[in-house]
Amino acid sequence: MRLAAILPVAAIALGLVIGWSTAGVAPPAPQHLPQLPMLRDGHALAGAARERFIALGLAQAPQAEVLPEAPPPPDISVLFRRDLTAIEQTPQGLMAWIIDLDQLSGRRGLKRGDVYQDGWRVSGVTEQSVELRARGQVRRVAVFDLPPEAAQ
Repeated sequence: MRLAAILPVAAIALGLVIGWSTAGVAPPAPQHLPQLPMLRDGHALAGAARERFIALGLAQAPQAEVLPEAPPPPDISVLFRRDLTAIEQTPQGLMAWIIDLDQLSGRRGLKRGDVYQDGWRVSGVTEQSVELRARGQVRRVAVFDLPPEAAQ
């Protein structure tokens, strides 16, 4: 029974001694193996190959994709006219009511100095019109005039 416990311990100790004594010795690298090429960026290699094919006339140069010009942004006066629901006289002065689905009631009141959207501020409210200003531009929205598309 003692011999069965001593043999595995002796085998492990002998393995540690042999491993410790040979750890600093590395086998020499074989000289007959070919050197592996350095790894390179696949995109760079593919781009260089494409340029060689184009120079040899075996491929066509890629054509630049022409994107259509973006439409101009809609006129803010048209958007405001679409959203305007009422002009109300309040004790604080005139207030323009617009549709705003982010509000609980679905409407929002704008008085002078309030922001409508995209940086456009209400600079004046009268019974007949609302004036909006942004970045040096001024738009006057006449409440009772026909919309531009209906006037034509």
